Amino acid sequence: MAVRKVVVFYFSGTGNTWWVSNQLVNTLIANQAEASAISIESVTPNEADFHIASADIVGFGYPIYGSDLPQNMKDFIERLSEVQAKPTFVYCTQWLWSGDGARVGSSFLKPRGFDPRWGEHFLMPNNICLPIPLLPSTNDKTRMQGQLRRARRRAIRFANAIISGERIRRGFGRFAQVLGALQRVPVRKAFPGMRDSIGFDAARCTRCELCVRYCPVANIRGGDGELIALGNCILCLRCYNFCPVSAVTFWGKRHNHEKGEPFRGPVEGFQPKKAVDFPDFDECQFTPFTQNAR
Repeated sequence: MAVRKVVVFYFSGTGNTWWVSNQLVNTLIANQAEASAISIESVTPNEADFHIASADIVGFGYPIYGSDLPQNMKDFIERLSEVQAKPTFVYCTQWLWSGDGARVGSSFLKPRGFDPRWGEHFLMPNNICLPIPLLPSTNDKTRMQGQLRRARRRAIRFANAIISGERIRRGFGRFAQVLGALQRVPVRKAFPGMRDSIGFDAARCTRCELCVRYCPVANIRGGDGELIALGNCILCLRCYNFCPVSAVTFWGKRHNHEKGEPFRGPVEGFQPKKAVDFPDFDECQFTPFTQNAR
């Protein structure tokens, strides 16, 4: 397969999917492909349609939430124009397992005319650092290195398969689909009731309103010295993890620092601010990752 141009659309709540997207694009570039990664927060549907039309292969990446896609990735896909059999790869990041995490993304893409030929799962550090008993979490970068090395090797193999045309479709089998459904079905039923889980510790909050800028779905409203959650949370945990004073609460509880600091990406460099709503922010420019990108 002669691959000339690859465009990757991804959503990353706290940095894991951003990092994997980085690894994939670096490998594609090393194989002489023109490759770039675009956060779905930094592009309109019309702009995305333009990039898709000019690409030979399109990729979609996202973190898995209960063996399902984040709601904003579902919305992004549904707003895309239909295509005709566009070669596509799908990948997801997960802490333990998702069963059919890549396949479920493909189920949203196929009705739009995309042809999912490749699918892959990446085990990444746990970003769920909520105050829940027995739930392990860490922000210690040295403890993540082994996991990142394994994920990097998998990303290289996956990107090389895309270039060569070798099909990898992890999680597309019937057994994987059943495993995914065991988690996805109850999570989808519970999801509407979980969208109002975010709150704020008024005594600790400094009113910096970074959480307003961080939220990928505009769930948090500021102004008049008060923060309000609108009940549209997609459970990405970005506001919770990146609040500089841990004033954001989940189910009424703040982060327990005795368990370590909140997860803020597997490496330094992830920028959580929304580029679409804040075009003056440096990271909003559509720029391919380079070989030295982290």
